[in-house]
Amino acid sequence: MVELTGTDFKKIYFPKYREFQDVTEDTVKDAKRCSDTFHDFLVNSPFFSGVSCFRVYDNDLFSFYKQAERCLKSGRTSSLDMADCKIKPNTLHKKTAETLMVID
Repeated sequence: MVELTGTDFKKIYFPKYREFQDVTEDTVKDAKRCSDTFHDFLVNSPFFSGVSCFRVYDNDLFSFYKQAERCLKSGRTSSLDMADCKIKPNTLHKKTAETLMVID
């Protein structure tokens, strides 16, 4: 089994974007990196891919990346334009980190 702690998860797979922060090119690049890296990790880990919250996180992280990309391309970079994203940084990270604590 692959070792993964809550701290590792936050450093590697969680976007640096915070609520009420405007969307920038760096936001989109970081979200894409997190989404791609997490998806690769999940695909290559039979154990973690079997944990439903990680599959949900994978989908939500990709949705967040695409929403940030759409906002940037359309010039809607206000944090209010990100309000309808499925991924809420604090809530989703907390749920996934709690799951990691149980697994540890």
